[in-house]
Amino acid sequence: MHFHDPLAFSISPATALGGQVCALGFSRFDVLAAHVRALPFGHAARPGDPLAVLHEGRGTSSSKHHLLATVAQTCGHPEVVLTVGIYAMSELNTPGVGAILDAASVSSIPEAHCYLTVDNQRLDFTGLPRRSESPLRSLTAEFFLTPDKLAERQAPLHQQALAQWATLQGMSFEAAWALRQACLAVLSDGLD
Repeated sequence: MHFHDPLAFSISPATALGGQVCALGFSRFDVLAAHVRALPFGHAARPGDPLAVLHEGRGTSSSKHHLLATVAQTCGHPEVVLTVGIYAMSELNTPGVGAILDAASVSSIPEAHCYLTVDNQRLDFTGLPRRSESPLRSLTAEFFLTPDKLAERQAPLHQQALAQWATLQGMSFEAAWALRQACLAVLSDGLD
């Protein structure tokens, strides 16, 4: 049996983005994806620019996967799909948030995470440290987006999930958002 790597394709320099990525030394998508995974987690100064991840040497799950999906799709690979998943963030899949969640008397809170879906496989190139359990194991919803729609759709999808969860918990959206922000603050301290 032969194994086919769905990410082992050439990046075409024929498009503007493909040409820029090739000029940075990446002629194969699988090599680009491995490089992106190895970059540290961090917010890019120019979040709307797909190449910011490569120029700044860092990225979030959103910016890293936005870059990868955009490159793949401009190279004629629409099967590489940008995906926003809503997962139940807990101590098990996001070490460090447990104390914050315990103090609020909840075991998890909805969080958004970007990744790629290819041939029904979820591929995460965020490159965060290994956790006890992948966030992808606690997905509650998935949304498949074109890269150009990520900026306008991700936040509303996450806010809708958080608002529904807050209602079930008997708390306001504002309180749920503050709890989520407290969890992210703990994580940011550990990533710096």
